[in-house]
Amino acid sequence: MTEILITDDDLAWVGRELEFVGDVVTDSQVRQFVAATDDYHPAYDGESAARLGIEHMAPPMLYYGVTRPWVELEGYADDGTVLHQRPLVGTGQAMGGTLSVEWIRPLHVGDRLCGVRTLASLEEKQGSRMRFALAVWNTEYRDQNGELVIREQYEQILF
Repeated sequence: MTEILITDDDLAWVGRELEFVGDVVTDSQVRQFVAATDDYHPAYDGESAARLGIEHMAPPMLYYGVTRPWVELEGYADDGTVLHQRPLVGTGQAMGGTLSVEWIRPLHVGDRLCGVRTLASLEEKQGSRMRFALAVWNTEYRDQNGELVIREQYEQILF
């Protein structure tokens, strides 16, 4: 007999929206991100961008750091994922899957992104070694003016 992982409580998450407000993107965060990633593109420096006549922007993947909510240590599972932001399927363990990001416009210093993440689907599957659930999350990030900046789709594996 095959064990069922997804409960009715888990399925109740489908369609649920999680809202969060990120930090304001600052020059300091941009400099730190650039130094950490060794990505010294001139667009990430206001003076260099102006001198070259290009748009001053923040590194695209900085959005991930400035939009993650602060969570107390007790709010994390043993695997490092945040407990209250997903259904606890099976053992409660999770791992990341595919991430797809669509940029509507560049990220800028001064942007404050607000996100609405929705669980689009939760489907049970049989892997080669065990059953798991595939959660598909869709997130839209809007700036302080309500303008859409980023669309993200993230697949999370729950087991």
